[in-house]
Amino acid sequence: VFDFFAGFVKNFGWVVLLLTLFIRLVTAPLTYSSYLSGAKMKVLRPELDGLKKKFGEDQQGFAMEQMKLFREAGVNPLGGCIPALLQIPIFFALYSFFNSNIALRGQAFLWSSDLSSYDVIAKLPFNVPMGFGDHISLFTITAVLTSFFISIYNMSMTPTQDNPALKYMPYIFPFMLLFIFNRLPSALTWYYTVSNVITLGLQFVIQNYIINHDKILANIEVKRKAPKKQSKWQEKYTQM
Repeated sequence: VFDFFAGFVKNFGWVVLLLTLFIRLVTAPLTYSSYLSGAKMKVLRPELDGLKKKFGEDQQGFAMEQMKLFREAGVNPLGGCIPALLQIPIFFALYSFFNSNIALRGQAFLWSSDLSSYDVIAKLPFNVPMGFGDHISLFTITAVLTSFFISIYNMSMTPTQDNPALKYMPYIFPFMLLFIFNRLPSALTWYYTVSNVITLGLQFVIQNYIINHDKILANIEVKRKAPKKQSKWQEKYTQM
């Protein structure tokens, strides 16, 4: 796919952008299903807040009622994680590709002088440990900032968490990416930036203009009222 786009686009930075659009188009059905799951979580939020007030410090009771609510509504609480998980194998495949593609070497794009290596907008007078190095990459900054905005948006769509690890995850994950990305090829951090911008745009458009939250709530109510069919294992468990 990269070679196909490179056949009629000379600048490899724009080739990476087209490649990113292609990847996001192919993965669009799974992405949409995750956004739909996020929309279901959003319409259930008032009920979840009510359960939280009802159970107070009883975290176990709240968790059981929360899972019961999700089951009745047909909601997968981990559905919003699909885009992030989906990007992991793609990211490592692109990491291998961009590091081994000789054609990228010496190719300039925007402020990067070599897409096969990290871009440098500032040199530090010291070396930062944990793999950060002695420089600052602007493509890394754009990738980390867009990841931070996505994390904040996703947290606003899910129920509030008392677990500090989950509450501060939107801040921890982008901070970790800062150290991971700073020495990666700029073609890869440019890909991640474009992919994140597409994600932010899709989330806004789908959540505000495509998904009908009133219709989702009506469908959830229908599912609740429908008779629940037990599996053979559940029937046997009930008998026992």
